Amino acid sequence: MMGPVDLIGQGNLRLTPRGMRARGALAVMGSAVAMRVLRARLQDLLFSTREPEQANASLRQVLREIRISLGDDRDALVGGPGWVGLDSGMVRLDMTARPGPDGQMPEFAADLDIPDPEFENWLRDARIHAEQALTPPVAEPSVLPVLLTADPVASDVETGVIAAMVMGEAAGRVCDLVPMVAMPDRADPGQSAIVLSAVANRLNGEIHLLVKLSHRPSSRLFWSHKFVLDAGNLTGAMNDCTAQVCVGVMRVLEAVRTVDAALGVSFADVFSFNQARLHRAEQALARMDDGINASLTMALRAWVRTTQVFERLAPDPQGSIREAQDFATRAREADPYSATALAVGSVVEGYLNHGQVSYWLAQQAVQMDARNPLARYAYSQALTDLGRHKEAHREAQAGLAEALSVLNPATWQMRMGIALTRLGRFDEAEQRFDAVQQFAPENRPSLRFLAALRYRRRDEAGALSALQALKKVEPGFSLDLMGSDSYPVATLRQGGLLGITRSGLI
Repeated sequence: MMGPVDLIGQGNLRLTPRGMRARGALAVMGSAVAMRVLRARLQDLLFSTREPEQANASLRQVLREIRISLGDDRDALVGGPGWVGLDSGMVRLDMTARPGPDGQMPEFAADLDIPDPEFENWLRDARIHAEQALTPPVAEPSVLPVLLTADPVASDVETGVIAAMVMGEAAGRVCDLVPMVAMPDRADPGQSAIVLSAVANRLNGEIHLLVKLSHRPSSRLFWSHKFVLDAGNLTGAMNDCTAQVCVGVMRVLEAVRTVDAALGVSFADVFSFNQARLHRAEQALARMDDGINASLTMALRAWVRTTQVFERLAPDPQGSIREAQDFATRAREADPYSATALAVGSVVEGYLNHGQVSYWLAQQAVQMDARNPLARYAYSQALTDLGRHKEAHREAQAGLAEALSVLNPATWQMRMGIALTRLGRFDEAEQRFDAVQQFAPENRPSLRFLAALRYRRRDEAGALSALQALKKVEPGFSLDLMGSDSYPVATLRQGGLLGITRSGLI
């Protein structure tokens, strides 16, 4: 596809359809993840200016043209519920750029000129991406990011022990949440790293702790914070301090990744609701070393897959959730005592309606580490699935109160909103879903809840606004679809909140 879009069969037989939109459809499908794309998305790219029924008929004609041009290889065009694509076992994408007679490198899909604003935007972005991919950097062996912990500088032995405990637990918390290696600063990591250091001093019954995070080899200081711990109540103060240092490390990881690509996967990408960011997280995790952090890597891949299914971003939901279940199982096999692996397994089993299994896994996760944010989240969700809504709400409240909840606030606000909806506290729930939108405007479930809850209190303008936003991020959305048995609105259905599906607002 670098140059004109061309489809070549066995024996160099040219199978390229003549129609411009048919070649455009091939370009979209061929460059999509797994060569699959939602039919609604493809329809919107090629026929956004036409009425839905006419656009649907036109898309069917385009796919028919492709199938005819394929001839005996027509099985290469595949489809399923709501998606269409190319069989990756039969079709190979060739993005090799070959200079033309004038020595210039060709553009991606150079022969396409489809007069549709949506397609023009897509093609512009695709060409930029293809141009950047023409000269990829030399691939290096994938290594996990490194966190070096320096021995604290302290005014006395006891103060030094307290500082070392805070730093050690913070490093452990980080390694429970993102794939990385923690080692003492005395070790030579053989690569760039983040250095965690501290200076501690006892003064008038208080311990003053200055924690710093810097980058090696650049020596740039990325984060610094002074904590004052009450020596008479160290347990609570140390817990809060540990959590804030953990958050600090995560923030620096995000910042340093823009400077040093060796520093791994973005935690924000893993817990986002955006297709591109989730795909980027999956690619980064797939490149991770399967050795020391195999359990966590596979657990996070399971989380990403499940989010894609929850958000209706997976062309093949059943296949994706099976992959998630496989990753989650392998994560627990690699480390049966990992609270993160147990928690993610619980979330996957909950999606599959295995309520009791989901509850047992979440219960184990909390028993292993009650301060692990994913464990608390999974336990609250499992309680909701079992109908224990007051307990689910209490768990969500407790989890949201933890300092580590700031790492994925939209996820926690969503959990609170669902728990409140199940309790019939609709006004409070609506506020939570509003908060989700502030943190993650692309989150689809919160828009469904906002539309339904606003319509319930007769705010039709607000409900319409939520529906329009939902339609923008979820191609193919309709009120009829929302009211169907297959649409993921179990909490709204249980609360008798699906009146909006009969509103005719869109």
